[in-house]
Amino acid sequence: MRFEILGRTVAVLGGKPKVQPIEVLRLVAEIDSRHGTITQVFDAQKVAGREHLLHAAFLALLSEDRGERFANDPRLNLLCWVAAERQIGIALQKVGITAETKEVAVVVVGRSESSVASAVGEVSELLKRDDKVLSLSAKKRRNLLKIFSLPPVTERVEKLVLEKIALLELAK
Repeated sequence: MRFEILGRTVAVLGGKPKVQPIEVLRLVAEIDSRHGTITQVFDAQKVAGREHLLHAAFLALLSEDRGERFANDPRLNLLCWVAAERQIGIALQKVGITAETKEVAVVVVGRSESSVASAVGEVSELLKRDDKVLSLSAKKRRNLLKIFSLPPVTERVEKLVLEKIALLELAK
């Protein structure tokens, strides 16, 4: 599924890596260099769904447009927004992938729909596509409460994560 955000095309997808999760990062960097896209990979168990990723992508793109980045690398800037953290190291711990990651969430950003579609096609080859990994289970909700230091209100986890990201914008 692709969305138009601030003049860019953004796609969000999920699945289980067919190769080692860390290898996925190397391969998406190659895909990005071919298509002029920006792709970031997250542990799907550490994100609160598609809306979480799109909200973070919007704020990451907005900060890029304003020249107010957390990192020079747009992938790392996106990582910080998804994690609602200014510090890259903490952001990696919160939402980054590890060798143990079983399910991934992927955000692809590009200037044209065709470049994003091409990149998504290649990224999809690295995954056993399953966008259901973006959905929230009870276990995932409990995990997100800890990751984002949220109060124990499981029915509002998604909204609370979005608020954390919005607070990062206000704290600048």
